[in-house]
Amino acid sequence: MPTRPRKDDIEKLSRGESTRGKIGNRGVGHRLTQKERILFEAAKRNGFLKIPVTGIRKNVINIYKLWCQASARPFITK
Repeated sequence: MPTRPRKDDIEKLSRGESTRGKIGNRGVGHRLTQKERILFEAAKRNGFLKIPVTGIRKNVINIYKLWCQASARPFITK
């Protein structure tokens, strides 16, 4: 049974650093830009990811989904 990722590994992954848990995939984007990081931090505080009308890269969605898994929280987007 796969183990849940750790929050600190998710933070490292979002910055493009290597993780201890070897999570992530080179074929899937994870590194966040400064604007994406603001969305991600707000999602952690609010409990849901608000996707702007203009759209965002899938990186934010990928990182937030992993963070929800690490936190044992439901993955909610609006």
